[in-house]
Order: sequence, then C-alpha cells, then structure tokens
Amino acid sequence: MSNPRKRAIRMRDGNTGLEQLLAEDSFDESDFSEIDDSDNFSDSALEDDKVRPLSHLESDGKSPASTDPGRSLKWSTRAMIPRQRYDFTGTPGRKVDVSDITDPLQYFELFFTEELVSKITRETNAQAALLASKPPGPKGFSRMDKWKDTDNDELKVFFAVMLLQGIVQKPELEMFWSTRPLLDTPYLRQIMTGERFLLLFRCLHFVNNSSISAGQSKAQISLQKIKPVFDFLVNKFSTVYTPNRNIAVDESLMLFKGPLAIKQYIPTKRVRFGLKLYVLCESQSGYVWNALVHTGPGMNLKDSADGLKSSRIVLTLVNDLLGQGYCVFLDNFNISPMLFRELHQNRTDAVGTARLNRKQIPNDLKKRIAKGTTVARFCGELMALKWCDTKEVTMLSTFHSDTVIEVNNRNGKKTKKPRVIVDYNENMGAVDSADQMLTSYPSERKRHKVWYKKFFHHLLHITVLNSYILFKKDNPEYTMSHINFRLTLIERLLEKHHKPGQQHLRGRPCSDDVTPLRLSGRHFPKSIPPTSGKQNPTGRCKICCSQYDKDGKKIRKETRYFCAECDVPLCVVPCFEIYHTQKNY
Repeated sequence: MSNPRKRAIRMRDGNTGLEQLLAEDSFDESDFSEIDDSDNFSDSALEDDKVRPLSHLESDGKSPASTDPGRSLKWSTRAMIPRQRYDFTGTPGRKVDVSDITDPLQYFELFFTEELVSKITRETNAQAALLASKPPGPKGFSRMDKWKDTDNDELKVFFAVMLLQGIVQKPELEMFWSTRPLLDTPYLRQIMTGERFLLLFRCLHFVNNSSISAGQSKAQISLQKIKPVFDFLVNKFSTVYTPNRNIAVDESLMLFKGPLAIKQYIPTKRVRFGLKLYVLCESQSGYVWNALVHTGPGMNLKDSADGLKSSRIVLTLVNDLLGQGYCVFLDNFNISPMLFRELHQNRTDAVGTARLNRKQIPNDLKKRIAKGTTVARFCGELMALKWCDTKEVTMLSTFHSDTVIEVNNRNGKKTKKPRVIVDYNENMGAVDSADQMLTSYPSERKRHKVWYKKFFHHLLHITVLNSYILFKKDNPEYTMSHINFRLTLIERLLEKHHKPGQQHLRGRPCSDDVTPLRLSGRHFPKSIPPTSGKQNPTGRCKICCSQYDKDGKKIRKETRYFCAECDVPLCVVPCFEIYHTQKNY
C-alpha cells in the first residue's frame, strides 16, 4: 500500500521545491487521532494579510457558468468568469442511531449486521456439508468427520480471533495454538481450539456456487465468490454515513500474488501486485464511502462525455453525491478536462494533478518553464496550472485561481506555493491514509491460496476502520487510539458471543486456574474406530506432534489409539500417561 503522502507536493526548504511523487514519509497514527469535520480549506502556516483566504472562492449561491462538455476547449491567459465554488447542500454525518456511542461493538454492527452474518453462516455450513460428502483421502481419514455446524455466535468469535491475529502476529496460523514457551498464547486456546479454527477457515464460504451465473468474463465469475458480501458492506458504508464536502478518489491494492484473473500490477504502490479497488474516501477522515473492484472490460459503469474508462469509474463512484456541491480530489490517472467539465455541470467541483498527454490540455503547458514559476490557462470554469519547483506539476481545478500563497515548509521556513497545490495536498491522501491504517494490523496471510477469503479479511478490516472513524466523530473528547478500539471491539465480541463449553474445546488447558477435563475423570485408551474408507485408521499423536526434533523440525507420528473421553489420538506409552497427568507437557 502506498504512503499517504506519496502524492503530496512539498517544498524542501525556502529555496528548493517540489519533491518527487515517490517521496517516502512515515505515517504517524497520531495524524489520524483528531478528525476535523470542517468543510473549509485551511493552512495553519498562513499568517499575514498577503495570504488570501479561500472565502473569496466561495459561491454566491448562483451556478457558475459552464459550456458544452463535448466542444473543443479554447484556453486563454486570464479567467473570463469568476472563480467560485458551488454552495454545499449535502447533509454530512451518521444516518443510523447508536444507543451507546461509547461501545465500539455497536459501531461495528452498523455494518456487520446479523443479516450478513446469518448469510455467511448458512453458506459456510452448506460448504462444510459439501466437503464432508467427498470421499476421504488416501489415508482414509478426513478432518471433516469432526465437523459440527456453526452458528452466528461462533462465527462472530471466529471473526474476533481473526482480528486478534492482526494485532498478535505470527508467521503461521498453527503457531497461534503452539504450546512452545516462545509462541504460547494461552488465551487463544481458551476461546477456540486450533483445529476448530482451521476447520471454520477451510469451510468459510459466502455464496452458493450453483448460483454463480455463467456467460460472464473469467474475472467477473471470480468476483462472484465474494460479491454478495462486498456489495452488502459497500451499501452499508454509503447508507450509514454521508461524507463531508471534500472527497477523494484513488486506487487501492490488496496484496495477492497467486493465480487470479483480476490480479493487477501498480508499480507506484507499496504493494504492487494484487486485487485493485477504486475507492472513494472522505478527505478529512479516510472513511471508505464507496468502492469498485477492477474486473476489466465487463465492469458496470456510468457513461461519460469523453468515453474514457477512468472518467466512467469516477462518475460511478460519485454518482449519489452529484448535485450537492461536493469537491472531488483525483490523481492523474482519473483526470481529463472533459471529466472535470462534466462534474462541474452536475454541481460538483474537482481538483487534481493532470497528465500533459491528455486530450484538451493546453499546448502552452507542454513547454518547459523556469524553476519557481507558474503558468495558468483558463477555459470557462476550468483552470490548468503548471508549477515548477524541483519538478514540473500540472493541476486542473474547476474553482481555483492561480493565486500563490505563503506557507511554512517542514523546516518551519516560509515558502510560496500555488493555492491549488496546497489544497490538493491537504485532501488527496485519504485513500492512502486508510490503506496505511489497514496495513498496521494485517491478519491476512501473505501466502494465502484462496483469494476471496483474503479479500474477506480485507473487507473485515475496512469495516473496523470505518467503525473507528465514526466512533471518533461521535466521541471527539475520547482519546481512544485505533489499536485500543480494535482490542475493545474484540473483547466485546467475545464477551457477547463466546459460550464456554460450546466451542468444541479439548486438549490443552484453557487457563492456569482451571483444571482441564483430561487431568480428571476416567480415561482409557481405545483403538480408533474404522471409517468407510479405511479399516485401520490412524491419527497424529497429540504429544509427539507437539515436539520438535534436534533439527528444529516438528515431529509427526501416527498412532492407532486414542482417548475416547477426550477424543485425542495418543500413543499408549508414554504419551497417554503424559497427556492425562501433566498440565504443561
């Protein structure tokens, strides 16, 4: 995922200028701790009367002049109409009631509703039944023989464990249930056994395979595996909350290097290979309001005046916000003058960096200019501005003028920048900021073989991030960090949905102050009963397989015996005695 300030255009000192777009800045979560809901552009570095406030750009209530988006653009050296913004008529804020604004779980359940969890439960049980119906492997043993149908409560505990794995990180899933002192996580075994977690993870499913319609592209068919969940959550993101005036559209990439028809490559992102999403975020907070998955030519997009796919993507994402005076910030991939004109005719302002090879860009701007200078051209509501510092940058805007303002750079020195660039830097990094927040708690496995399960992890984390943003907006005086919000949410999920004794617990102790069943009662070794596929089946000895050989490799040993009371395969000597007499073997 890219750095949230990668696209920011900054001055290095009072004499030098524009940093490269690939500049690497560290992202500090404290930058995200206070969310400003104001709609006005501002710069804390502005001081004297030389700096013109943005109020001179505000609309007088009338619609700015515009012309036909299909005509060829004629650019001039001065603005022919007033540079002004549309009045903002949107109603930002949360649209769904929360009974207790101090409870993180209630915010999470605004998106992850009982309806969604019930659907996942139903499809997971159906997938488990399908897997259990298949013949056992060559050893005649199948883990699906131990499957018991799950329910909503257990799945929510399962999701809580997934979130916890993003905080307590280990390279392999099995290590979360390891009893080695260096890896031991006793509380996790108290919540759910490793075997049950892996079974749930294997059977986790989101759609009936028979309902996946044919006749589509390979990419579209791939997306059907997770599309119902994706559509449900994105719809919730946009109905639960309405964003403030300034919004940003950008690309986001979920890491995935396995075979996948919709896999993309973006060299400018920190994660270069994977599933590409087009995301609309609120600029000030990073709230994910809308998203599209890139699936190639078969995407269902709105039409645009210029016919460019990038323009159609932007219009599709902002469609429900048009006509309300929003301002959308875009990177150069999504920009064309015709798109800006079309947005403006729909009472929506736009700002962004532009590529000089785009159609309708003024030819004057394609010439090199001296360092520290600006060149601006105007056409109706459009302004194209080129600024040269260490590199040349071209901007488009529907309401800015070519005003240059004085700001403080990172070293505290005064420097001058075009106002349009200052505003762009303040509002464009929302998608990258959200990505950075998500990568801090990665529960997805890097070598995950099933892409749609990894994508579900990603959607789960976006849901938590949106929940946290709404929580912060409703509790501005409550200084809860993102990680503490996640921990509290996990605790609330377990408190509400974990039912001790109903989670198929067995084996190692749950906690130090509880005597496990295996250390009390009557236990006798018995032969593992035959299955339909094997007359003399075996199982992995619980004790032997928890040990490591002299080379550090995990021991694997099969046995024909098990404890019928504990339902655990064990060697008769000495493992049976060790298992039932030692608390920590």
